[in-house]
Amino acid sequence: MKKYYLLIISILMFFLVSCSVDNVQPDIIWPENLGKGFYVLNQGNYTAGNATLSFYRYDSAKMENNLFFRRNGIPLGDVAQSLTFWNNYAFIVVNNSSTIWAINSNTSIVAGKLSGLHSPRFVQVISNEKSYVSDLLTPGITVFNTSTLQLIGTIPTGKSTEQLLIFQNKVFAANWSDYNQTAPNNTIQIIDVALDQLSDSIVVVKEPNSMVLDKNNKLWVLCSGGFMNEEMPALFRINAETNVIEARFNFGNIEISPEQLSINGSRDKLFFINKGIYQMGISDTELPLQPFISQGQRNFYTLAIEPQSGEILVTDAGNYTQNGYVFRFRSDGILIDSVRAGIIPGFIGFN
Repeated sequence: MKKYYLLIISILMFFLVSCSVDNVQPDIIWPENLGKGFYVLNQGNYTAGNATLSFYRYDSAKMENNLFFRRNGIPLGDVAQSLTFWNNYAFIVVNNSSTIWAINSNTSIVAGKLSGLHSPRFVQVISNEKSYVSDLLTPGITVFNTSTLQLIGTIPTGKSTEQLLIFQNKVFAANWSDYNQTAPNNTIQIIDVALDQLSDSIVVVKEPNSMVLDKNNKLWVLCSGGFMNEEMPALFRINAETNVIEARFNFGNIEISPEQLSINGSRDKLFFINKGIYQMGISDTELPLQPFISQGQRNFYTLAIEPQSGEILVTDAGNYTQNGYVFRFRSDGILIDSVRAGIIPGFIGFN
């Protein structure tokens, strides 16, 4: 089941649980840096306004939950979507609140706010003066000033956009969702960052949900095949310089929905979730048949690879109404520990 449809479940289940943010007292006097660790962005339940920010500190092996509220005395908002780092800052996209928060990434203290967006999803920083933000409902990419958080304009795309990835002078935009759209969601669009306009597109398979760039400048795109399983799920390898598809790997089962494509720090191993966690070398000629890490009774939701140690981090969304978990695995797949996060831990970012 795709994540934006799980929001419907969240609406129905919200009335069975209480909002956790209001029960936490602000802890604004907390000046020290967070140190080495990783952020966890907890989506919360749709329309509940209970999205939260967590931070796992390696020095104490402890997860600091409700961090945004504790350090700023204000709630994060409704449905936290993604986190993008830039210099000493991080941009937190809060989808249903139509907001982007800028925080100091070392302290999580708010440095600025951009409001008035439509349905923002992911930020891609282009320069100190320009960033792009994708949109779930609007067929275009919003442009804003990275330093001042002032809106600059919109790049028409004709389709909704999801994950963004920059390479040289272009940004690849995944056309993941067809919700409220008339154009098919089976392309990767290419934006010319000098002209701020659509320059090309690559046809893949329905619902390209995640992208990574490997050490050979190959763009890997993972497609689930569509919410109604219209097409066979597939993984594509694309030459990022020429925009030419070099390889296509079909999954062989139209009923599955692989997602969360990730890559290690040396950019030579791919990982993705298909109930379990699968690992694949960038030189492999076939998809892996067996999971590298089995899911068991857990509900794997979000995946990230720590770039230095190769530690594999995966969240467990549980029943989507209670606080979820983050599982930490060594690079060889051995479980290190698990820690509690917030409701629907949906994004992991490294400080």
